[in-house]
Amino acid sequence: MKRYSYYSGLIFIFLMGTGSLALAQDKARKILVIGVDGIINTAIDYATTPGVDELLGNASFSMNGYSGVPAYSTTGWSTLLTGVGAQKHGVVTNKTFAGNRFATYPSVVNRIKSVTPAAKIGSVVRNAGINELLNSAADYKFQYTSDQGVFDKSAELIKQSDIGAVFVQFSSPAEIGAATGYQLREAQYVLAIQQIDKYVEQLQAAIKARGTYANENWAVFLVSTHGGTESGVTLNNSVEEFNVPIILAGGEMDKKELIGTSIAARENNDNILTLNQAPSGDKTYVRVPIANTALKGMNKFTIELWVKAGANSSDPSIIGDKDWDSGGNPGFTLCRSGSSWKINIANTKRERYDIGSTKALEDGNWHHMCVTFDKTNACIVYQDGEKVAESKLTYKAEDDMSSPFNYICLGQEGTQKYSGGAPNWAGSFNEVRIWTDVLSPQTIKDYMYLRNIETSNHPNRASLNLYLKLDEVRGTAVQDYSGKGNNGELVGPASERHPLYPIGLTDVAVNVLSHLGIRADGTWGLEGNSLKSNVPFRLFKVK
Repeated sequence: MKRYSYYSGLIFIFLMGTGSLALAQDKARKILVIGVDGIINTAIDYATTPGVDELLGNASFSMNGYSGVPAYSTTGWSTLLTGVGAQKHGVVTNKTFAGNRFATYPSVVNRIKSVTPAAKIGSVVRNAGINELLNSAADYKFQYTSDQGVFDKSAELIKQSDIGAVFVQFSSPAEIGAATGYQLREAQYVLAIQQIDKYVEQLQAAIKARGTYANENWAVFLVSTHGGTESGVTLNNSVEEFNVPIILAGGEMDKKELIGTSIAARENNDNILTLNQAPSGDKTYVRVPIANTALKGMNKFTIELWVKAGANSSDPSIIGDKDWDSGGNPGFTLCRSGSSWKINIANTKRERYDIGSTKALEDGNWHHMCVTFDKTNACIVYQDGEKVAESKLTYKAEDDMSSPFNYICLGQEGTQKYSGGAPNWAGSFNEVRIWTDVLSPQTIKDYMYLRNIETSNHPNRASLNLYLKLDEVRGTAVQDYSGKGNNGELVGPASERHPLYPIGLTDVAVNVLSHLGIRADGTWGLEGNSLKSNVPFRLFKVK
């Protein structure tokens, strides 16, 4: 079966020659990294792509990798080459590298040259800024206005006996996608992808035609910096744009498709927490103490979280602080409601509101749940960034919204004893945030996909009072990243953790270095993970 792909337009070829480190059997380590701006993750399965198919037979790969937010070409290239996300490298504006922190987080090209200065590196690109700002240490730098020009020079450089590395950028799928939309029913777009595949196929043939190929150990990486929307309009933060294919082939890479649920949670990764239903009936949930905090009896709030529902029945609480045995009890819960969900909230006078979503939650997909509440104004329900319900409120300024219980719970309610339908709500959580303020609809949409909110430019950051990333890989502690110290605790026997995305653009630089036998220094702050199961050292990263 063919695989999906969401390519983005860059080819990054590293060919270690003179000065390269030796492998077993004295084979020189070489690497070809291909990136393309603008190939969506379903395109490879749809298009005719023999070149990519050849790679997939010898690769660790995922068609559901993570490019990062914002999903721009300049941001993606910066992430791919530095091995850190946008919040570190600083490139967050479309079509420019302004604000970059490449002096602190340099390109992998610079890293290679600093360790093996004799290695010859080439960089062949469409965007001249990549050569000027990221790959300035390359020995051979070329910029062309067409993919064909890029391909011709790349194939020429591969033939050089002394070449150490070549970086190549292709961009035509993004150019076509912006004009016609990134959609498979557009023949021009599909043909652009198939043309990229021909380049991929011919570059692999050029590698095998090298006179020294028998004594070389090659890896070929093919990655996407970003995808695109069906309309062609750049939003920078949609799943269509940042869910990309990443293929790491050859060398000592494990040969397998990377699926998040089959990978153990990894340190400093975007992991998720799944709550299952224990066979014994024991409850599994997360509880966050709220006594004497701003989270108790909130008069204004925004609650947002990513969830993927499991098998549930009745109306268990997904997150809440009240006694859910009665909707009139004071406090709040976001709970299951049929195959969808709702918020129930009441004050100490038992004046209640029930406001539900109109969209399915239990469809096997991840969904962003969000509720804004202003006690004397309105309560609005959002799903996946869109408003789905609103109710005007008649509470008075003096009304008390406090639950008598001192915990907000995930998968349970405030008493920690609710068993309606099951011992606990079953499903997965990621990025749980509570703000003691009402976020605007545009802010919700703009920041719903962004990780590491605590270091971002979020306009409401001062009102963030709970931020559970749920990235922990072990233990019962659940850290609050809001800065308010509202740490939680995992309770119960039936939970699991694994990455949300099995691979990301930050992983590319780490695996380039790993293949070339270069140890990543912990002070570099790289955010990626090595995919080799037999790596003899740990590639640490620092915050």
